[in-house]
Amino acid sequence: MKAIIITPYLHAPIRSLADIATYDLILCADSAYLLAEREGITPDTVIGDFDHGKRVHPDKDAKNVVTVPCEKDDTDTMLCLKHAIDRGADEITILGGIGGRLDHTFANIQSLAYAARHGVRARLLSERDEVFLVHDRALIHKPVETSYLSVFAYDGICTGVTEIGTKYEIRDAVLDTSFPLGVSNEIVAEQAEIRVKTGRLLIILSKKD
Repeated sequence: MKAIIITPYLHAPIRSLADIATYDLILCADSAYLLAEREGITPDTVIGDFDHGKRVHPDKDAKNVVTVPCEKDDTDTMLCLKHAIDRGADEITILGGIGGRLDHTFANIQSLAYAARHGVRARLLSERDEVFLVHDRALIHKPVETSYLSVFAYDGICTGVTEIGTKYEIRDAVLDTSFPLGVSNEIVAEQAEIRVKTGRLLIILSKKD
């Protein structure tokens, strides 16, 4: 089942980034329901603490609204992620959540690892970037718009890192978290193949200015 989580930090129209009709479950984190509302999108569930005043609080009596305490361990986006996993999602797109507060951006990146631990594929998608984790092999089609491909060690040492179909190809390389060797590559073939033998890679596709 495919789920999409719409976050408040999103500058582009929702429909310009995602075909909403292809998702089985639509979730909004906190005030992101206002973004959905503007585009006539009705979320299945809205989850948040709504701590930015009355203007961002939806109808408390609505059946699709879950209000949580402000003091909690999980971010609103993480609560949406957990909800999607509980509902049976095996593929999750988190729309937005990149480029705002750095702590929230990092938290959203870590949420990808949480999803992976539960056997769920997840990605962050914004108007400029796409972010996901790879623990074995991935085929990445060349983006329509010219983009950078960056490959980082996510946790610890990654061995057997191979990039094929890129401007700078590497084979059986070692990446670790102390040096950003994999930044700013480019896909030059119709698709790039990324492999890693041990460890997890953080993949970031960023549109060029």
